Amino acid sequence: MGILASLNDFLPFIGTQPFLVLASSSGWWTTFTDILFVLSISGGLAWYFYYYKRKDLLGGYWVAFLVALLGSLIILSLFQDPIREVVYWLISPKIGIYQVANVNLIAVIIGGYSVLYIMNRINHNKERRD
Repeated sequence: MGILASLNDFLPFIGTQPFLVLASSSGWWTTFTDILFVLSISGGLAWYFYYYKRKDLLGGYWVAFLVALLGSLIILSLFQDPIREVVYWLISPKIGIYQVANVNLIAVIIGGYSVLYIMNRINHNKERRD
């Protein structure tokens, strides 16, 4: 049987997100994927600072990994809900029950920033002379 009972249970949902049941908070796999994400992001950040940026971190890569893990868990426990609310508002801005805009503000910010960044790099990252 497994996680998905049968494909016929999800035929009306084909085209949207048929495997959304995998993201529910009722199974062991949710805890496993949460731990996997936190460990891999902490490891990636430690790798970025220690190997890619070549920063001299006390204790090397493994201590940097543990510090990144500790920092991510502290920030996650303190700010998870406020960050989620800000992201939800940026995706669909509302004041009360009234929709302010039908624009995903995160996409607008990422798009505008990335194009300005590319334009700046084409201009060889020059500073302004006022």
